[in-house]
Amino acid sequence: MANGKRDRRGAIYLLLGLAFACLGQYYFTFRRPFYRDGIVFYGVALVMFTLLWQRVGRARRRLPRAGGWRWVRAHPRRTLALVGGAVLSLWAGWSAARRPSDAAFDDPLWLWFIGVLWFLLAFAPSLPVGWRQRFLVWLRDRRSDWVRMVALLAAALLVRAVALGEVPRNFGGDEGTQALAALKLVEPPLGNPFSTGWYSVPTMSFLAYGVAMRVFGATVAGARMLSALVGTATVLTTFLLARELGGRRVGWLAALFLAFGHYHLHFSRLASNQIGDALFASLGLWLLVRGLRSGGRGTLALSGAVMGAGWYGYFGARIVPVFAGLYLLWRVLVEPRFLRRQGRNLAAMVAAGLVVLAPLLFHYLTHPETLTARYDQVSIFASGWLAREQEITGRTALSLLLEQFWKSISAFHYTLDPTFWYHPTIPLLDFVSGVLMIIGLVWATVRWRWPANGLLLLWFWLAVVMGWTLTENPPSSMRLLVVTPAVASLVALGLDRLLRLTRSLVGGRAVVWACVGAGIVAVAVSLNLGYYFLHYAPTRVYGNPTAEVADVLCDVLERREEVPPIFFDGAPYMYWDFGAIAFRLRRLEGTDFSPEEWFWGVEPERGALFVILGEKADDLEQVRSVFPGGRLEQYYSDADGRLLFILYEVPPSSDTSLLDLWRRL
Repeated sequence: MANGKRDRRGAIYLLLGLAFACLGQYYFTFRRPFYRDGIVFYGVALVMFTLLWQRVGRARRRLPRAGGWRWVRAHPRRTLALVGGAVLSLWAGWSAARRPSDAAFDDPLWLWFIGVLWFLLAFAPSLPVGWRQRFLVWLRDRRSDWVRMVALLAAALLVRAVALGEVPRNFGGDEGTQALAALKLVEPPLGNPFSTGWYSVPTMSFLAYGVAMRVFGATVAGARMLSALVGTATVLTTFLLARELGGRRVGWLAALFLAFGHYHLHFSRLASNQIGDALFASLGLWLLVRGLRSGGRGTLALSGAVMGAGWYGYFGARIVPVFAGLYLLWRVLVEPRFLRRQGRNLAAMVAAGLVVLAPLLFHYLTHPETLTARYDQVSIFASGWLAREQEITGRTALSLLLEQFWKSISAFHYTLDPTFWYHPTIPLLDFVSGVLMIIGLVWATVRWRWPANGLLLLWFWLAVVMGWTLTENPPSSMRLLVVTPAVASLVALGLDRLLRLTRSLVGGRAVVWACVGAGIVAVAVSLNLGYYFLHYAPTRVYGNPTAEVADVLCDVLERREEVPPIFFDGAPYMYWDFGAIAFRLRRLEGTDFSPEEWFWGVEPERGALFVILGEKADDLEQVRSVFPGGRLEQYYSDADGRLLFILYEVPPSSDTSLLDLWRRL
């Protein structure tokens, strides 16, 4: 094979590996009761691919050279920037922690922003003579790549932003809660962006969504637009990282698989901050890899800043420094003089991360219970889930952990997302991408000594174990957006290596195999877009049944020019402050009520609109007995036909008093 001769045994391994992988995915997809057979078939495929990679030979990769510009620490301006930036960030955190919650926080926010920018400028290299001309030449030489990237990003944004207010059809309660928190935070006076709020999530992410709604409007589409933009930006950062790890073709393939993958696409269309995890991970790790390769201290400082900023978003981004730390530890152990070459650069990275994170650390010092609050809720250990399940089921801890692990590792091929954050009817990867991911995972595992593959493997396995296996109800899709760039990169590696090996075994022109690869990508893209927009989008699965109630109610009331005071009869199933209702109907007057507690608050001269949940339809007769002659409307689910709610509108009446109401009772 090394001499250009065709390797028949290698071809057999390849064909058998593909056949058994497809057969395993077929059982996972179409014969789900026999999933154990699928595991066996995938196991055989793993063996075949492992034998194939070993037969190809062990390639060696040269270690990156130490080099690049050195930062002159003695320069007074840079020293001032380092000290001044750090002091401003610490001052912002100290000031925010000492203020009451109803005070204005504009100045701490600006202090922090200026301090971080000033600190990072200390690592900016001096621009060489003629840099502008060189930059223009660089742009001109890569004009075709820029055109293709702009086209890809435009397509990625299109599939994320089209009909953003209608797909998904429901506006989830958690979406509404976050959007309302975002609006309240940006209202004058500006709220504390260095605190925590809903489910102990840092409020900085709410600030970002609030600012976005100032630009795009405080509507469902406006609340979701920032997620669409963040998801699109992640396509670019995934391309940069995958190109750095696996080459140009792998970069383009990874960007394509992420841009149109239904899992990442869905969360790019929600007004929720989990989508930022993938951006922080891919951008932070790309800067890390790039900085280590070039020896650029400024690049590594930016990497640390991005990882620190990830702490201000959803919790998934907090494990990115864990990936980076273990990756660096591995490099220290296997590469001679690694710390000698990179020690100062890594110190700059850590310092930048701490400067960015400083104000939030002040909050955690003041309120330490908020640091681990979410972990205590979802961890199978801290929440007591593991102990309860052992007591209820009589099973051992090991068997429960193995079941958790199986659900986690099979999420992309077999086990379905059990949460209403997404709840698709297929795994988190389509059929084609699922097979390609296994190929890429095997190849990366066989070549685990390569730094690029080592990083991908650490990223994937640590995220799966920490984000799913060790938490309740895996695979909960909202917890692992952080791994989507790694999965897209593994899928891209699988396709790239498959095409290379097949060509070396079968022969043929490069253009022919490029067309084959393009065809495979086109099939995967069609499967993902077809599933999401043609199969999933028309449903009301997302957000659980209460989200459908809220969505239909909001649609009905938003179309009305005038709405009388609303009395919501839904307890204990649903309340007026449900997130989607609280956001979309925030300008209407409404309150919870129950006929059993009488009709306090009803002013006959203003009229009333009673919203009676379907589960409490029997209350209608009691409302009618007190307010006869009202207008009745009933609304049913277009998903399963159940009664969602009843609207009973009582017109204003100046002849009715509270005493009359009491007499009717």
